[in-house]
Amino acid sequence: MATLLRLTRTLRSPLRPLSPKVPSQFFSPSPLRSSLSRRQLWTNQGPSSRYFNASNEPANLKVLYALMGVNVAIFGYGQYLFTAAQQGHVKGWINFNRNMTLNLEDFKNGRWWPLLTSCFTHTNLMHLGSNMLSVYFLGGMLAASPAITPVHFLTIAVGSGLAGSALYLANRYRQVKERGTRDYTRGLGFSGAFMGISSVAACLMPRMKVAIWGIVPIPLWGLVVAYAAYDGYYLSSTDTRVAHAGHLGGLAFGIVYYLARLRGLKVSRW
Repeated sequence: MATLLRLTRTLRSPLRPLSPKVPSQFFSPSPLRSSLSRRQLWTNQGPSSRYFNASNEPANLKVLYALMGVNVAIFGYGQYLFTAAQQGHVKGWINFNRNMTLNLEDFKNGRWWPLLTSCFTHTNLMHLGSNMLSVYFLGGMLAASPAITPVHFLTIAVGSGLAGSALYLANRYRQVKERGTRDYTRGLGFSGAFMGISSVAACLMPRMKVAIWGIVPIPLWGLVVAYAAYDGYYLSSTDTRVAHAGHLGGLAFGIVYYLARLRGLKVSRW
């Protein structure tokens, strides 16, 4: 995902104004939709129901920021242990990797909790930054949807992360079985959860447009399809360090959740 993000930069939410500190080459919304308030945007179409409650946004944002905070806190703790390991205290760093990153052999031996904990783990600042920046904008867009409650938001994020972990392990099992070797790789990162959040946002507002580099407009559904195509193309590659299967697992969970729980809620005409 970091490679694709370098090609497309990051996302700006069409639902919130541009901060003066954000460069203009980032994704930007069309002027027309920017002039609309969140309430106007989400109530232009669709019947009134208990799902359409704009007051959910503050609570949804609290969930988003809490998830981001967990990612940052775990990253900071991991960096502390890594620094200690460089000074000769390696036990903490070893335990951190065994408990907070996902490995097929460990899973076979009963270490199942990294299915969840690995979703919040990053050991590289670039990886953390790209994931947090992306989920901040798209997560903020999804949080503003009156169709989404805090329970929805948390379920989408955690469920997508777990689905990404499961598909990652399945793909690793297939690759390792073909080569007849042990698995020494470890999966980690919030990308699976981010892809689930992105896919739900695209399903709810498929024609919402963002502009690549502030120039080329693209509908949100097109951006998610591009992510899926990129990950699908490299799914069987053994030369990549990106967990493409994990991304696709998160994306798939988001689509299934939308179809099962949110389908039919027409909240926007864009």
